[in-house]
Amino acid sequence: MVVARAKALSENKKQLTKFVLIGGLAVLTDLVCYYIFLNLFPADAFEPTLDNEAVSKSLSFLCGLSVTYWFNKRWTWRRKDRDTGRLMRFLLIYGISLLLNVGINSGLLHLLHTQAWLAEVPFKYFFAFAGATGSCSVFNFVGQKFWIFRPGEEEI
Repeated sequence: MVVARAKALSENKKQLTKFVLIGGLAVLTDLVCYYIFLNLFPADAFEPTLDNEAVSKSLSFLCGLSVTYWFNKRWTWRRKDRDTGRLMRFLLIYGISLLLNVGINSGLLHLLHTQAWLAEVPFKYFFAFAGATGSCSVFNFVGQKFWIFRPGEEEI
């Protein structure tokens, strides 16, 4: 029993380490794409209903999402199959995460741009990006580990 728990703990550590490494790659993809999209779209490109920050963040999030799914599926959770149910669960979790991510990013940008005591904070877009990304990471890991790539499913 102790050996089984130790082995499970070791496997959990491996999964978490892989998830963090892939997450870093996905975040880098998200950040680079966010910067590109912010500079690609003029500030008033989507007025009056959307701002370029929300559109840029949504598109960059989707770029990072594709990195996350394919690398985690193959490396972290060791799945090769083409399970459409798993893909649908992934899209649902990450759809919720997208809404949270864009909402938190927009909320933080609003605070950073409108609060006098935050006026001098440098790298406002980076801080909003980091806050939004960091707050969604735990939600994504738990969703992947316990719902999308459930323990006990066949591994390759």
